[in-house]
Amino acid sequence: MHIRIAIAIAVAAAAAGCATEAPQPVADDTPERPTAVFETVLSSTGLAGAFPFEATEKRYVRANMKRDDHAMRGTGRFSGFLVTQLTGPGATTIARLDRKLVWTVNHAKKEYLECPVQGCPKSAAKEPARPEERREEPRQKAEEGCVMRIAGSKFDVKPSGEKRAVNGFNTDQYQGAWVLRLQDNAKRTTTSTVKFDVWTTQVSAQMRQAMDTEAAYGRALAASASRPAAGKAAERAQVMPAQMVSMMSAYLANLSPADRAAFGRAFRELDKIKGHPISTRFEWLLDGNACGAAEEQAAPQSGGMLSGLTGMFGSKKDDAGPKPLLSFTVEVKQLGVLPVRDSTFSVPASYKLVKLP
Repeated sequence: MHIRIAIAIAVAAAAAGCATEAPQPVADDTPERPTAVFETVLSSTGLAGAFPFEATEKRYVRANMKRDDHAMRGTGRFSGFLVTQLTGPGATTIARLDRKLVWTVNHAKKEYLECPVQGCPKSAAKEPARPEERREEPRQKAEEGCVMRIAGSKFDVKPSGEKRAVNGFNTDQYQGAWVLRLQDNAKRTTTSTVKFDVWTTQVSAQMRQAMDTEAAYGRALAASASRPAAGKAAERAQVMPAQMVSMMSAYLANLSPADRAAFGRAFRELDKIKGHPISTRFEWLLDGNACGAAEEQAAPQSGGMLSGLTGMFGSKKDDAGPKPLLSFTVEVKQLGVLPVRDSTFSVPASYKLVKLP
């Protein structure tokens, strides 16, 4: 019995010794300086439910340095695993114009790649591609050789008069819809409907300062890398996410070239929305059978990641009516100037520098 007690005491003492010997985190006492901070969260259901994801982008910017943090996670049953395999836990790029260097940081491996500010040689290892860049966008399953044209278009957007605070910003609501009627040579039609709900804010002095700081960095980068200089800082972000525009355009690939161009120009109607978007939600619904492939009408509902598509366009439906084929939500979490420590623009001392392949 005494032996067991002695052993227990020895084990406890050893554990206590290990605990006291554990390295203590080093306090970050680097100076804090005014820094432009931008943080945006984007989420999507994916086209027809394929590859739903959530992405967080955060940028810290000074006149001669910038840090970009990007993290993405899949939000679906399969996309959670796939996104992790494609992108890892996240990626960071730190550009230091004062040192004429760019660091690409791999947090999972605790290592980093160092390149000139002009960019890494083509043989250099690249950061993992994002899933929306790696995968091919789903396309409509159409009758071979069939071409659609735009038979009618109506874009309606107006302020609702509603106001609310979103992430600390005072915002005004805009609502609207874009209804597009598509028709093929056989007079079959499809109706495309984009519904949107946008909350915008007036650009404050702090927001403008942050945007001007990023513009100044862009000009300094252009000078360092011998590129054309950027113009004046934009005070309003693109209202509709570029990823949504790309996915819609790819899916409607069998529009005629002229109608594809008209399709793209229609997005300019969103310029009627005033202010800087803070929270936006877009939903895209399609209903009809223009250019529908005959075999799609009896397509099996098993096998393949996109087997949930009903017909060529078919939006999913339930008892409450049609569900969006695609939806995007974007929220600005931060946009302003904040005190940020200098260490934000450095690679952790414990990370290993890897050589170019």
